[in-house]
Amino acid sequence: MSDHNYIPTSKLGKWFNDRLPLLSLSAHLSEYPTPKNLNYWWTFGGILTFCLVAQIITGIVLAMHYVAQADLAFESVEHIMRDVNYGWLIRYFHANGSSMFFLAVYIHIFRSLYYGSHKSPREVIWIIGMIIYFL
Repeated sequence: MSDHNYIPTSKLGKWFNDRLPLLSLSAHLSEYPTPKNLNYWWTFGGILTFCLVAQIITGIVLAMHYVAQADLAFESVEHIMRDVNYGWLIRYFHANGSSMFFLAVYIHIFRSLYYGSHKSPREVIWIIGMIIYFL
């Protein structure tokens, strides 16, 4: 934060920026250099991370309330849908999140093929990604 270009013009702005440098952080992030070929296709790694974390969290919450017995399974799903706070939302978010995850994985793979991410010098990263995909 010490080498930023933001300089407050008022005493109040300087006082505020010395104690909570949000405006200088904003100036620093907006002036951060980025590659020219960066586009929205490169955000799928973050989208996949969000989907995976959401799947893990909602899966744990659903597993805490689910009963894996043949005669009680339907009743436990009804319990999740009716009695658990926002259980209906968690269940549908988990179901639709899995579809979104697979869609994002396939888009991520095809984007990698299109931009040549499987070629040298990144073939090891590609191989690791394919191992994760097949597991």
